Amino acid sequence: MPARSSEAQTMAANPAALPQFSEIDVRALKLRPGMFLQSQRMQKNSPNYEAQFLGMIEGKCLMVVPVGTFSIKTGMKAGETFVVRGFTGQYDFFFTSKVIQAFDFTFREPAFAYAVLSWPETVEARKVRNSMRIRTSLEAKLIHLTTQESQPVRILDLSADGALVRAEDSAGAIGDLVSLEFSLGEDGALSYVVAVARICHVHVGDEGSFNGLLFETIAPSERMLIREFVVANVD
Repeated sequence: MPARSSEAQTMAANPAALPQFSEIDVRALKLRPGMFLQSQRMQKNSPNYEAQFLGMIEGKCLMVVPVGTFSIKTGMKAGETFVVRGFTGQYDFFFTSKVIQAFDFTFREPAFAYAVLSWPETVEARKVRNSMRIRTSLEAKLIHLTTQESQPVRILDLSADGALVRAEDSAGAIGDLVSLEFSLGEDGALSYVVAVARICHVHVGDEGSFNGLLFETIAPSERMLIREFVVANVD
């Protein structure tokens, strides 16, 4: 396995700032049904509730589905205001919205529940990835550059600018630097990639910790290798 570059240590000692948040139209996010969201009441130390985006009526409302019994029973109630956060694969974003209605039909068969949120005219977002990306299921190793703790992870989507990875344990906090090491083919000597990345989004769910990574230090030849891999595997 290739040795880690000394650039990783340099990046850990001199972390660069993440892109700043700015206001954009919610439609620019191109939210997709099934996308994971986190919601939290405005009060300090309120718990996070898991949800999935269901759909929208443009200019009027958004609809989300709570995930898990805790979110269904103790989460969104009509009249409450929440901060909603998410990551599209390109944008890390958040917005404030009021719950118009909340429906709990878990006593029915099939059981379901959903909430209707007020339409946010703008959202606070930062674009952390620009490149074409694809869904993958690649095994990788992630090393936290401060603690030096390592763990196996799975890359769920990949672009030349970054990746979404799933880890069993916490990978770190937003802003932390990690090293991501993986192979794009059977010939590891030719296709092995080592990238220093910054964690730009974290979502913790029942299936583990989902982490959006922005590549900050990566050899040009390896970035090109990823780009060619992505183009070759676009649906």
